[in-house]
Amino acid sequence: MRRSTGHALLSAALIAGVGSAIAYQASGYVIGLIYGGAMRAYRLGAESNKQPVTDQASGEPDKPKDWARDNFYLGRWKANSTAGRAVVDVLSVEPNRIRWGTPANGICESDYSVKILPWGRNGAFPDQLVPPNEPSDLVFGVARLILFPKPCPTGDAVVQLAVPLDGSNRLAMNTYDSNGKLTDQYPDLTLLR
Repeated sequence: MRRSTGHALLSAALIAGVGSAIAYQASGYVIGLIYGGAMRAYRLGAESNKQPVTDQASGEPDKPKDWARDNFYLGRWKANSTAGRAVVDVLSVEPNRIRWGTPANGICESDYSVKILPWGRNGAFPDQLVPPNEPSDLVFGVARLILFPKPCPTGDAVVQLAVPLDGSNRLAMNTYDSNGKLTDQYPDLTLLR
């Protein structure tokens, strides 16, 4: 009798274990379906963000009114750090072209559309390398330039420019890939005269 009871208990435990394993596996599939759907939606959203902003009528990149005339982002900006000199060297922002790079690390030259971001207040702006450690009155003008019609051979698709509005003629440059991932930061460019 004991043997059959032990055998029955073992069988019941095995059946319960197999049932639990099947339920666990099924829940994994459900979670995978939900996660996969979310990732697919994210990828589709990221792919739709790859297209630069254009003026639908002309097919040209969209820029703010008076971008070519009244603009503190325009000019030639020299990178001062070792990494900046090796990768950026001189950033040239013209009304319709942006250019930077070195022969060793690749040169990017492109037209662009412009998205003006809210001004960075208290000395801070998006993706700042070293945020201020105390309150500040410093305000940054921030613009994102979306390269047009496609990313550069270096993989950069978007350039963020942050200029402190204190008359110091400095600029911070961040670059992003076509999925919006931050690729590089150069916080120490200065305006060439």
